[in-house]
Amino acid sequence: MKLLRKIQNGSSLRRVSGFTMVEMIMVVGIFLSIFVAVMVSVQLFGLRTYTMSATKLVATQGARNALNQMRDSIREAKTVYIGNCSSIGTNAFSTIATTNKQQGDAVIVYPTTDPSTYTVYYLDQSTSTNNLMQFNVANSRLTYTNQLANFITNQIVFDAENFQGNVATNYTSLDNREVIKVTLQFAQWEYPIAYVGGHAFNAFDYYQLRTRILRRAWN
Repeated sequence: MKLLRKIQNGSSLRRVSGFTMVEMIMVVGIFLSIFVAVMVSVQLFGLRTYTMSATKLVATQGARNALNQMRDSIREAKTVYIGNCSSIGTNAFSTIATTNKQQGDAVIVYPTTDPSTYTVYYLDQSTSTNNLMQFNVANSRLTYTNQLANFITNQIVFDAENFQGNVATNYTSLDNREVIKVTLQFAQWEYPIAYVGGHAFNAFDYYQLRTRILRRAWN
């Protein structure tokens, strides 16, 4: 700060001082730097929040659509069986033995009493993306295939439970009244911000959706 000069005012003298141009430029520069840093931090935080929200919305929306479709199909079914399936085909589904725990990666849904017409939902583990697949068979002929979800991380997707929530071990067509539990645990790529510190430790977010479905028509 520079002393300008002495100004005489009556019998007293007072000193007048102020900032120089260099000091003013430095103060303004520091203020602008702080302001820009705060604005950039706010923008980055907003982008990060948006990215996380977008990832969750995309992931959960796709899984919910798959659950809704399976829920409607199972509710309207005549008969439902838990089993395992490794590929798309008319003979690819195998049921779980009635004395074993009714848990598996697939479920077969019969809309009527016709055994040649059915829908199978199964976890395709033959690829790295672990897709949840659907295929329909009508009159013993494959008519439709569809991919419902991907990046499923759990191997047991379907369970048949009794009214107490225990996995059933006696599951027959005469007592086809168990609750079908569907569990989807999957990983969703967190885009576009996927790396922190040069590592992909947080490149994926993990989610889980569960639902329980009871058939409407028992007889």
